[in-house]
Amino acid sequence: MKRSTSSNVLGLAVIAISLAACGSGGADDVTVDPSVVIPIDTAVSVTNPDETTVASTPTTPSLLATLGAPVEGWNQPVDLVVWRSSETHVVERPGVVRRLNDDGTSGAILLDISDATKAEGERGLLGLAYSLDGAHAFVNYTDLVGSTIVARFDVRSDGTFDVDSRRQLLAIAQPYRNHNGGDLLVTPDGANLLVFTGDGGARGDPDRYALDPTSLLGKIIRLDPTADAPEPEIWSVGLRNPWRVSVDPATNRLWIADVGQNAVEEINVVDLADLKGTSFGWSAYEGKRPYNDDQLERHSAYRSIEPVLEYEHEDGDCSVSGGTVVRNDDIAAVGDWYVFSDFCSGVVRALCMDGGNECGLVTLGKVPSSVGVLSDHTGRPWVLSLDGFVVPVISDR
Repeated sequence: MKRSTSSNVLGLAVIAISLAACGSGGADDVTVDPSVVIPIDTAVSVTNPDETTVASTPTTPSLLATLGAPVEGWNQPVDLVVWRSSETHVVERPGVVRRLNDDGTSGAILLDISDATKAEGERGLLGLAYSLDGAHAFVNYTDLVGSTIVARFDVRSDGTFDVDSRRQLLAIAQPYRNHNGGDLLVTPDGANLLVFTGDGGARGDPDRYALDPTSLLGKIIRLDPTADAPEPEIWSVGLRNPWRVSVDPATNRLWIADVGQNAVEEINVVDLADLKGTSFGWSAYEGKRPYNDDQLERHSAYRSIEPVLEYEHEDGDCSVSGGTVVRNDDIAAVGDWYVFSDFCSGVVRALCMDGGNECGLVTLGKVPSSVGVLSDHTGRPWVLSLDGFVVPVISDR
């Protein structure tokens, strides 16, 4: 149920817990100070990326959005996925998929594989995607020994999963306990299932997996979603720990938030049609900064994708959580505004992009232990908190 508040500020007890966060090499070292969910007035027009002014009507670019009231009753929500364009489902890390009701409360259980995974450290049920017709679901989780598993289930007409139909499509042994990635994406044409993997963990890509063309770690892997035993095909390399990806339906552009090491967090954008044969740079680079010099030659063999935004580990920031472009009729937005958060600081921000150039960056508020900002079937973004609640991004007009 919704928390009752008498103001826009709501005190929350914060659970210091690690997930795919892992900035500075390990989320187990991250401690989140007790904080509050704070909506901030964002009725702004942006005329310069470094300046914001209050505006009564939208100008170009502009965003009229704020944070709504938190809705409790969830158990470590980490992903949010649209099913058949008509309803939205939430992934809970202990191994459950539930329906998201229109008011943000948790609905019926659609899948329970809590006996097959364990939510500890950065492990658990981490990702979900559906075939275009909604008849099949794909899940990404770590099994009881820590290996990454991608499996397919048949989905009944009421949205529940047929657990007896489970078929394993991919298994990847994980050398360490962190950097599992976990996101899945079915491309808009339905022809490809993309699997986003981390570099395998530890600090600094010690085994140099991210740019190794023979390893499935640190990659975007393509699977045939219709095959029972698909052959994995590497489309992109050089990811450290991609944590929440999304495709903007208006532009067909893929947005990836990739968690940094010691210095910077990064957000990348690439047209889906241009994805194959690319490198996101890790661990030759952390963001745009050289990191492991011995990986530069490997990186140079691919077409480089550089971040559209980097931010440093300052003011409590240390682990980016992506991210969705605002495409909701109730929220007045001029320009392409990508909403994302930082797990450590809890700050929720909106980035404006005009073509390939940044045209504004504003703050919407704070959500403690925020592990993603993703859009429901109406286009409304929701901020997911590992502390057990969700927060809608709503109109501020």
